[in-house]
Amino acid sequence: MEPAISIIEHAEFLQRLGPSVPASLARFDGADAVSPAQSLALCFSYRDVPFVARVERRDGVAMLRLTGAVGPLPFSAQAARRRRRALTTLAAAGRAPLNWRVSMQQEITVDGAIALSEKPSPATMLAGAVQLLLQGERYLSLLLDVLGDADDLNPPCLPAIRAA
Repeated sequence: MEPAISIIEHAEFLQRLGPSVPASLARFDGADAVSPAQSLALCFSYRDVPFVARVERRDGVAMLRLTGAVGPLPFSAQAARRRRRALTTLAAAGRAPLNWRVSMQQEITVDGAIALSEKPSPATMLAGAVQLLLQGERYLSLLLDVLGDADDLNPPCLPAIRAA
């Protein structure tokens, strides 16, 4: 088994791939395409944000859906300025092709979809995921700078709860 390498920037990732995609990445074990009932998933982290890229067939077209869990929106009482800046960044990101959302639990997620022009394979999944990430890169970067370290913003046990 090859060792895992942490890659911070997408340019570094593409550089590590080299001039051609490794043969083992361009094929599935015994499967050439995704059947209508089958779904393929690629899980990875980019800038410490966990992402899932899933390929599904819709109306005969292979679609790649990328979903990322960015993290919690800061509480107003703890970081009102960061919260306002994060919400402003999310509003600006709404003009980009990706969908940015804040859940009822105040968790920020991002997702997007793209049609794959070739038969789904790890290489086409990877290319589609990189293309989607590039569309939201500047907003993701800015949002992560605004949010800072989520552990500092939203500690698991607030002082008021500890006293109880």
